[in-house]
Amino acid sequence: MARHSSSPQSSNPTARRVVIVGAVILAVAVVAGLLISGLAKAGIGGFCGDSATISVAAEPDIAEHVRTLAEQADSCHDFRVEALSSADISARVADRGELPDLWVPDLAVRLSQVSHEVQVPFVTVLNSVAATPVVIAARDTPLDSSTWAAALATPGLTMGDPVRSGIADAPILAATSEVEAMRSTDDALGASMAALAQGQAGRMEVPPSQREMLDAVVADGGAAVVSEQQAVVMHQVNPDSGLELVVPRTGAVFLTYPMAVTVQDPTRRDEVTGAAEALRAATTSEEHLEALSADGFRTADRAPLADGAGVGEVEALVVRDPNRVHTTLQRWRLLSMPGRSLVLVDTSGSMDFVLPGTDQTRIQALVGTATAGLGQFPDDAALGLWAFGGAAGRNGLPYSEVAPLQRLDLPVDGGGTYRDMLAGALGTLPGLVGGETDLYRTVLDAYDMVRDSYDPNMINSIIVISDGANDATSSLGREDFLAQLRERVDPSRPVVVVTIGLLEDADPATLAEISQATGGSSHIARTPDEIVRVFAQAIGQRGGA
Repeated sequence: MARHSSSPQSSNPTARRVVIVGAVILAVAVVAGLLISGLAKAGIGGFCGDSATISVAAEPDIAEHVRTLAEQADSCHDFRVEALSSADISARVADRGELPDLWVPDLAVRLSQVSHEVQVPFVTVLNSVAATPVVIAARDTPLDSSTWAAALATPGLTMGDPVRSGIADAPILAATSEVEAMRSTDDALGASMAALAQGQAGRMEVPPSQREMLDAVVADGGAAVVSEQQAVVMHQVNPDSGLELVVPRTGAVFLTYPMAVTVQDPTRRDEVTGAAEALRAATTSEEHLEALSADGFRTADRAPLADGAGVGEVEALVVRDPNRVHTTLQRWRLLSMPGRSLVLVDTSGSMDFVLPGTDQTRIQALVGTATAGLGQFPDDAALGLWAFGGAAGRNGLPYSEVAPLQRLDLPVDGGGTYRDMLAGALGTLPGLVGGETDLYRTVLDAYDMVRDSYDPNMINSIIVISDGANDATSSLGREDFLAQLRERVDPSRPVVVVTIGLLEDADPATLAEISQATGGSSHIARTPDEIVRVFAQAIGQRGGA
């Protein structure tokens, strides 16, 4: 029987060794190729292929440190770092421009705002590149540091524009946090914001920089809202500046400079995320931490600066409710717009009554308050004045125009400005007192005038100051009046009516309904001492804030 032999074995040992060595070389080459590819992708050991360009936008005060991180990062990416403020990014979004691949703003709230606007989710890779609290730098100025709401009411306090700057946002957010934690009240916050919004920094083409505000405080005294970092740098340059750094007892909002992936192209998200992780790794280096300290920044853990610099240990204030953040910042935007207000002053006979405990009549006290308050309005505000009452009426109308509705900085014949002219017009009101009050017809005609001359770039409002109810003989009843007022309201041309009732004689129910019908606010001054405070509140809430 024939037998089948087994598979033939090579009898040539040399050939067998060649095959084995070749296989080993091939395996080594494959592994080496994979290793080099991985190293090139990670940028380790100098193994780099084609460098991918990664655009980075960073807040100007931290941009140089981000550039240094990009140089130190162990990566094959070509980082292009540009100093852009949050306002620059918002403008780019408004113009439908491309966002950078990575963004380092001053506040995390900026990330959520812009992400919502562009409908692209941002991924925060690092919560904090550096940190610095926002403080008040003061010199020769009394300051109530019990809360931020109180501190913001400091006369002459300067700050940037919260719409454009996280540093200027921070005190508004700090005061909002106080309200949220019941350390302050919403009324206190509203009054402080209103007073601060009367300044013109938010409406300047180029608001003052932190350094400019600090220089002004050093030269002339006063107070300014700045970052601790900028104040420390100022002290390094000018140790004898006399600046006092103040943080209210409640704490402060920290600028934290988070890093987020903001690229809009979804196909590049992984690549950009890898680049961000390389930057994040570089933030742990001793070089980065020492550079931050030398420049007055705190590290991400917010630990106080060395050698007693800055303000020391500070509680970090945050707003937990994102809706509250949005509402507060919208409120600020409203208040910071120039105001255009027609003021209606009741000059009926009861305004000649003497205020209890004083030697002044109601109209005299009101004129004094309004004249003092006139100086608090910015130059770009517009004001007008009507008097309503039997003695003030002209041409069959129950009111008269004492001063037209015009900007306060408008030059007038004979020299001076319209502000000066209006101050003189207020002084004529006591001579118009007498007769009955026709509140209804006056409000309707005033509403028509302000609405028909509506200015979309200003808050258009009417401020009614009265010490009594509608007591004139008129065919217009209360319900008919309110119905006609509601019919006049046009959401596309909003005109709000703010009412101030003087003392106990006022008709609070009717005044409140007038304000409610137009989206305004209503106030009652029950004692002479309250007139000044209530008038200030009403001016601050002229936009329904």
